[in-house]
Order: sequence, then C-alpha cells, then structure tokens
Amino acid sequence: MNTYVAGSGVRIEFATLSGQGGRDYNEDACGYWTSDGGACFIVCDGAGGHGGGDVASETAVRTLLSAYSTTPELSQQNIERLITQTDVAIRYGQQLAGGLRKMSATVAALFFDGHAQKAQWSNLGDTRLYLFRKRGVRQLTKDHSVVQTFVDAGVISESEIRNHAKRNLLFAALGMGDGVPPTALETAFDVNDGDAFLICTDGFWEVVLESEMVENLARADSAEEWLLQMEQLIQLRGTPLQDNYSALAVWVGRPNEITMPWPDQNVANLAAEASPDPA
Repeated sequence: MNTYVAGSGVRIEFATLSGQGGRDYNEDACGYWTSDGGACFIVCDGAGGHGGGDVASETAVRTLLSAYSTTPELSQQNIERLITQTDVAIRYGQQLAGGLRKMSATVAALFFDGHAQKAQWSNLGDTRLYLFRKRGVRQLTKDHSVVQTFVDAGVISESEIRNHAKRNLLFAALGMGDGVPPTALETAFDVNDGDAFLICTDGFWEVVLESEMVENLARADSAEEWLLQMEQLIQLRGTPLQDNYSALAVWVGRPNEITMPWPDQNVANLAAEASPDPA
C-alpha cells in the first residue's frame, strides 16, 4: 500500500495486485507515478505469448508513466497524444525480434491533477476503470470487444458478457494496428473526497461482480485490504484455466466512511463520451 498527499491536502491511498492465475506466466502489468504536479495509475493486459505479451504490457506502463511525468496535463489532446505515443513504442518493439511481432496490450489509465481534484482517463481493449461513489459503482470505460458490440446491438445483455464464448475477442488494443484511435474526455471531471477507483483486467472483473466490489469496499480498512478481499473470491472461484488477474485501487480520502452524492455534472455519461463505436 502507498500513500501521498495531494496539493489540496487530501490523502490518496493506492495499492496494486497481480496474480498469475492458472497460466504459465503473467502478462499483466501495473504501474503508477505520483508527484506534486499530478499522478497517473495504469493497468495493462499483454497478449502475444511469453516474451511478447509481458514485454508489451511492461513497455506500455513504462512509456505512459514516463510521458505523463514529463507533461502532466489533463487536456484531451495531451492524454490522447500520450496513448498514441505508447502505441508507437509497442509497434517499434514489434520490429525488434520475431517473437515480438504480434505483441499487444490493453490499457486503462487514470490521471489526476496536482490537487487530485480533477481527473482524466483513457482506455483501449477490455481492461476497465470503475468509479465508486456513495456506495454505488459506475463503469467509466467501455470495452473494445466483440461481445460489447453484441450488447450495443441488443443481441445479448450486459450480464452475458462474462460467460460469452467470444468475450476475449478485441477490436482495439495497443499495438494492434490501425483501428480505434485513443480517446479521452473533452474536459477533466471532478474528483470528490470519498471517491474510489478500480482499474482491473478481464481476468479480475470476469470473476468479481460489481456488486461484490461495492460490498468489499464497505468492509475494507484500506485499498490494499479491498484488493485482497476480492482476490479471495478469485482464488475461491478460479479454475485451472484462470487468466492472469491484476487490479489497481485508488482511494481519495476514506471511501469506506464518506458518502458523497453524485454531482450534477455528467459523471454518469463519462463512459459514453470517451467510448467510440468500432469502425
């Protein structure tokens, strides 16, 4: 568990969790950067096999954190530029060795200003970002997956995503080539004291339901404990084929104690604003 105090005086607590599951190796990666000028939290899920997927996710984390630390600005243009820069780094790496040619990675990243009062986010793939406020939860990101297009078309319901046979087919990720461009919100949104954020890969959210995320948040005394409680559910339910699972939790103040009303601004519409339809 780690903490820092933002310029506004609010205490930010964060923790990471990553497990191999039933796989031979872990292709996920988590990372963070904090300073007086801002903060960045990122989770990636690599693909491409050992020596490929893990390289892709680690490259993405390293590149994005370095880029944001140089220009910690929350403008839409800057965030989209940073994600594009990260994509370029992975594409360059694909040319370095034969085993890296097909590597790619999903990404979900959360960005704070120096006071932790404004935030931005961006994603590609099916790694998700959730916002918890007033004992409720909103999924801010929208999966760039085939099954999500089925949901959008009314073919299946949201509840069917987790068990669908095609749930792992993506149409956008870092290193996948031309397709869906990275997007960010037109303007940064307000962060409230008592907010909690969870960034997690599909190996995590496919097992832990959103209602269980909320329930465990109320019982946890720290961001780290929150993650460990949810990991117990994964270990209890996981099969021999359990995917890698990773999560990064960010607490603004004390989310398990403070309840804040949803603001009048369009927090509920943040996901739709930065979730383009597939081409």
